[in-house]
Amino acid sequence: MNLLILILSILLGKEIKLIVDGTILRVANIYRAQTRKIKRVAGKKFWTKRKRNIYSWDYQRNVRFEEVHYGLLVMIVCDRNGVVYDLWVHPASYHEVKSVRIRYQKSLWFRALADSFCLMGDRGYRGLEYVHVCEDKPEKGVR
Repeated sequence: MNLLILILSILLGKEIKLIVDGTILRVANIYRAQTRKIKRVAGKKFWTKRKRNIYSWDYQRNVRFEEVHYGLLVMIVCDRNGVVYDLWVHPASYHEVKSVRIRYQKSLWFRALADSFCLMGDRGYRGLEYVHVCEDKPEKGVR
């Protein structure tokens, strides 16, 4: 189905922009994961810490905030209409750039998508030569 949509878009002469992004899917809450009430996979690779700056109305400034997750990193490639072209999963400790690089090396389908079409991503994908980083507001609206 996805291949048919791509072929029709190419034949009609439309420029295809694909969006790549990822999110962390929590497998369990922190308490259950720490007390081993769930069956855990060996190693620490499913644990991750994400650091963010959040504006605090109480302190009237940005506050450094850390979140600890136990789960999986789910990555997706889709178009503007929400049609999914590729989906993959890595441990939550992987950065999104590392996940995309691994997928590019191992998957012929993703490599063909990245080489043939315009892949768009947020600022976290800087340094990847096959992902176009959205820097200004109009491009973010498209993404």
